[in-house]
Amino acid sequence: MYAEAILSAFSQRYAGARDKFISAVETSSIVERINNIAHPLRGPKNERLFCDIAWAGNPRSRNVLVLVSGVHGVEGGVGSAIQSDFVGRHRRLPADVCVVMVHALNPWGFACASRNDHEGIDINRNFVNFADTQPDSTEAVAIWKQLIKQPATLESVAEQREQFDKLSQGQYSDAGALYFGGKAISWSRQIIEDLVAQLKPEKRQKVVIIDIHSGLGPYGYGELISDHPDGSAGQQMARALFGATVAEPALGTSVSGEKYGLHDYFWHKQGDNVCFLTLEFGTFGSQQMLNVLFADQQLQQSGKVDWSEQKTLDIKHAMQDFFCPDETQWQELVLFRGRQVIEMALEGLTAHENGS
Repeated sequence: MYAEAILSAFSQRYAGARDKFISAVETSSIVERINNIAHPLRGPKNERLFCDIAWAGNPRSRNVLVLVSGVHGVEGGVGSAIQSDFVGRHRRLPADVCVVMVHALNPWGFACASRNDHEGIDINRNFVNFADTQPDSTEAVAIWKQLIKQPATLESVAEQREQFDKLSQGQYSDAGALYFGGKAISWSRQIIEDLVAQLKPEKRQKVVIIDIHSGLGPYGYGELISDHPDGSAGQQMARALFGATVAEPALGTSVSGEKYGLHDYFWHKQGDNVCFLTLEFGTFGSQQMLNVLFADQQLQQSGKVDWSEQKTLDIKHAMQDFFCPDETQWQELVLFRGRQVIEMALEGLTAHENGS
């Protein structure tokens, strides 16, 4: 019965995941409202696509927890399951806490089993100031071009941490290469900017954001990653809320390296009362990740994707199986850690109410 309950929360595909989330939200006693933001394009089956934002608890609460899924489209099944599970389990929230769930921030990528959005943009490299000169992309693009010439070098790139970090840190010159941060503000980033304008973090007491991802790290382990600057108020809040489980790329304690244009950085600017963490669930290792990403990127660059072709289906299924494994053991680990992190966040947000 427990395994069946676990499996019922997960869906690798956008349509199934959204159905579960919307069903949970519509029958919830804690959700006050939901905004359904339509994407300009449709999915591979001509289905309509949405980023859905559900507000649980009093939207005017002094403390806010934001749960985000699907920044990297195909990874959306993981965050969606955690969000649906949260809504289904909670009948009430702590006093003076609002939980905002951003479901499928990149719905096109989720529906099309791609990490990027419809413009080929990696949303988690898109949060830069496009009025400024962007970081030098020479090394990252050179590594990518070498992979195009000799795909066999994928293995060496995955094995060499420095080279892998250089490739994945983000680049802004080659729209056809992996980790492209874009040339302008993306559709998904605009949603986040609009949400922040509604939240008004400067008028809240505490704001905690948990951005849910998958692909990096040991199988099933959920690493909490903080990219707050060393010595900052955000770093101190992260450590106070989650203790020694916090991993920090700048200190070399994370499976992730330092990157450009992260979603994190936009929230960091919202004030010292804001704490942003990435919850990253490991799957099958860097080499296999590069294999599936490379195949999908090549497919996207080949022209119009034909969803009736077996090659397309094989590539897309491999993406889904890597970033959201249909394996009960992995899903159990994900939901356990997701529940743990959310409860720790809620406890931390309400600590001041108990005199802590």
